[in-house]
This record gives sequence, C-alpha cells and structure tokens, in this order.
Amino acid sequence: MNLLEAMEQRHAIRAYTDEPVDQAILDILRAEIDACNQESGLHIQMAAGLDDAFLGLKTHYGRFTGVHNAIALIGRPVRDGAADGHGAAGTNEHDAATETATGTADPSVAVDTIPDGAAAAWHKAAAADEAATDPGEIALQERVGYYGERLALRAVQLGLETSWAVLDDADAAEHPWWCLHPGEKIVWVLAFGHGARPGGRRRSKPIEELCRIPDGMAMPDWFRAGMEAAMLAPTSLSQQPFLFTLHEDGTVSAEATEGLFAHVGLGCAKYHFEVGAGRENVRWRDTAASGEEAAGATD
Repeated sequence: MNLLEAMEQRHAIRAYTDEPVDQAILDILRAEIDACNQESGLHIQMAAGLDDAFLGLKTHYGRFTGVHNAIALIGRPVRDGAADGHGAAGTNEHDAATETATGTADPSVAVDTIPDGAAAAWHKAAAADEAATDPGEIALQERVGYYGERLALRAVQLGLETSWAVLDDADAAEHPWWCLHPGEKIVWVLAFGHGARPGGRRRSKPIEELCRIPDGMAMPDWFRAGMEAAMLAPTSLSQQPFLFTLHEDGTVSAEATEGLFAHVGLGCAKYHFEVGAGRENVRWRDTAASGEEAAGATD
C-alpha cells in the first residue's frame, strides 16, 4: 500500500479490539518515530500493550474504547532563532524517541510546563476552543500535524487503524508512560491498533473553497493532485481549516483559516499535499527566495 492508498484507507477509528499489535510492526513504527524526532526536533513517544493508553483521561472530542496503544506527540514551542518549517531543527536534543514502550515513566523525571510568557497551544473559554496566537505555538502545532500524520499513514500502511485525539490535562497526568522534558507539552496523541468497527463516511469541501490559483491560469496537474491529497487529511470535526495558494512564480503557500485546532490540521494537510503533488514539484513560498526546496520528511 503506497501513501496515496493509505490516505484513502485512513479513517478516524475510536474503538479498538484487544488483539495485540505484532512486535515487528511496533519495531517499524518505533524506527519511524526515531526518524521523525531526528528531523523535526519533536519528542514523540510510543506505548503499546497497556490496559488503557489514555490513562483514564478524558478526550477533548470523541469517545474512545479499547485504546491499548498510542503515540504521544510531544514538543516545545519554537522560539526565535530556531528553525521553522517542517524539516530538522538542528540536532535532536533527545537521546531516544521512545523512552518507554510499556508501563509508566520514571517518576523522578522532571515534568515541566511551557515557559512563562508562552501562550497555550489552545485553551477552553466558555466551552469554545481558541486557536494559538503565539508564533512559537503555531509552529509547534503545524509540526505536530505534519509528522503526526506521517506516522498515522505509516501505521495504516502496516494494516492498523488510527485516530487523532486530545487528552484533557495530559501534562498533569499521574504516572504517565511518557516523559516531558523542561518546556515540553503533549499537543495531541495518536491512538492505533486493530479497529473494532469500520470507519465512517468521509466528507470534504469543494476544492475551489480550499485553494486559489492566479486568474486565467489553468490548475496544473501536480497542484490538483496535491489538493486532492490534502482534502483527505484529517482535521477537527472535518472542518478543513486551510487554504493553499499557487502563485504566478510556481511557489505554493498554505495558511490556516478559522477552525478548531487549525494549525495542526494545516500540518496534516501540508504533508498530504507534498505526497500528492510530488515533493519535487513543491516549492513553498517562504523558502523560494533563498532557492531552497521545501523541507519535507522522507517516506
């Protein structure tokens, strides 16, 4: 199964069976996590075979059952002077991508919150979710979306089902299986395993609402293929809060629009777009001036 087929196959599955994930598949996922951490500077970690990988924490949206395996998408806000975009942000500070695969993390490991003055990635206010406004948080969320979706599609290629989830109060969980280094937080998690029921119907906005091209220009085949892939990307409540723009010089820009967790959804959509369009065809607007190709992850 190639990545485009995995995009078609992927659905948000929230109910899982007790069938364990084969160790060989876990090893492949662990290697992919290592690669993502090395490229992105994130601190993604995985747990498998737990009674409850969500530790009894409530999920922000959706009801989950039988979650025995999960990937915690962890990082710290990108600060001034740090690399932006999706690619490697210098040498990864973490020695291992998966400090713990089962059980709980060492309770002596320090758990820290975001440094003073940094805005939360999202917060509840009168039952409404407000999008990030801090540039460092925005960059973190987009990176989590990009690399999290890369991992989700890899899991689908391996015959598993997945779903994105937000765990309420995850940073304050007692005896977690993940560890947080100073300044880090869990942005999202990925549940994975053998699904207990098939996925639901997928819906999408029309392509014309999700992209713009210069007046009088016919949409290039590679751009259309990228958009068709982006339209398959997961976003909160299927809101698709993103907009891709093809410019006259052939570069592409992408921005988050109004919607829940829009910057995470944008990261997912950008990964899909690169795969669908072919990375050799995509020059992101913010890197074109220096003649650099868009930073992307290898499959």
